[in-house]
Amino acid sequence: MSEEIKKQKKVPDIIDRIWYFFTSLKLVIILLLVLSIASILGTVIEQNKLPQEYYTYLSPETVALFGKLGFLDMYHSWWFTSCLALLALNIIACTMDRYPAIVKALKKQNVVLDDKLESELRTELTKIKYSLPVGEVEKQVTALAEKDFAVHPVVTELDNTRHFFYEKGKYSRLSFFLTHLSILVIFAGAIVGSLFGFKGYVNVYEGETISAIPSAENDVRALNFSVRCNSFNVDFYPSGAPKDYRSDLSVIKDGKEVLRKTIRVNDPLNYEGITFYQSSYGGFPDVTFDVRDKNGLLLGSAFAPFRKRAPVPGVNLTIEVADYQEHFHLPDGSEGGPAIGLNIYTATAPPEGIWITPGQPGVSQNGTYSFVVKDLKMKKFTGLQVGKDPGVWLVWIGSIMLVAGIMLAFFVSHKKLWLRIREGEKGRTEVTVVGTTNKNKHAFSSELKNLVKRLQEVS
Repeated sequence: MSEEIKKQKKVPDIIDRIWYFFTSLKLVIILLLVLSIASILGTVIEQNKLPQEYYTYLSPETVALFGKLGFLDMYHSWWFTSCLALLALNIIACTMDRYPAIVKALKKQNVVLDDKLESELRTELTKIKYSLPVGEVEKQVTALAEKDFAVHPVVTELDNTRHFFYEKGKYSRLSFFLTHLSILVIFAGAIVGSLFGFKGYVNVYEGETISAIPSAENDVRALNFSVRCNSFNVDFYPSGAPKDYRSDLSVIKDGKEVLRKTIRVNDPLNYEGITFYQSSYGGFPDVTFDVRDKNGLLLGSAFAPFRKRAPVPGVNLTIEVADYQEHFHLPDGSEGGPAIGLNIYTATAPPEGIWITPGQPGVSQNGTYSFVVKDLKMKKFTGLQVGKDPGVWLVWIGSIMLVAGIMLAFFVSHKKLWLRIREGEKGRTEVTVVGTTNKNKHAFSSELKNLVKRLQEVS
């Protein structure tokens, strides 16, 4: 065999392998498993927080590793995006693989019930004989068939025999195409939202006005307007659980109030395509610490506003209040009361996070420093989730298409019915009935039996 012939055979073989890879069921299963596990991890691991917030419960090495693996911004990581791209290619390849055969089957219609078609259908034929004239039988029989099938059948006359072909739910075979297209539209909406939209969280104190939002990408998004929190209120059940919390917000543009609304959970404020959701509420502590060495000697006091680094006077040490929990659970699971998550920064060691409960000193891991809460002042805030998603309409359209495709796939079948009417012996009329469907054959069999029963009652 010459080298040219070998090359000609190798190229199609490689193409077939690539095509098989993108159309294989194994690829779909693997991708869905990876995406499912990633979604679980993205739920367990809080996403898009500042590094110092992770230091309160993760070591710096773990935070750095998770950052490199993309676990802290899972849904924008290269590997998550690659999985979605592979899934999209798989859907496109499967659609292209199935589409030609189905379209060919839709175009090909065996409208004449001949001996060859009877053998291909492999189903029971029902033959009914009437003593009525052919014209009268045809009129009544076709009227009954049209109640359950197409009003305008394909009529063929061949050898003094009239063939009637009825078809219903023909385009339900394309439901897979609609379902696949809907997933691609949803993906497109997610990509548009990721590229041109943003999502962030901001805490606003009563009376405070904001004009920028820290986004999920650790960036700051400036707004064309300002939002002021006029007031925040929360109601509780007798058990102490929150019953309702709401924020009275005003949109300020060019120095004037252009919109005012009290928002609640699931009742957001929308302005210029940006949505403000009531997400949370709470309080931030501004804390003053006494800092002592390992011998208990007072080194100095430091005032640390929430999430702002503060130097300790006279010591090569910087601290930051990174978190606050009203009900902190101790390692044994018991209630520990309020606790402050403190990050410690030195020039000679990696950042370190510790928890401190008021009244109990917090000690650094190497025991060099201890911290005691000297004063704590709480500032109440309303937590807002702010988002802009220009691709949301594509997601909605894709979701509607997906539901429609699933409904077509499960509840609409492609039904075919053939009637063959001819004059038999002794002037009697013979009607042959046969039908087929691509799904739910048991229900169609019952439907066909009912039709045959009504045809047999023709007189």
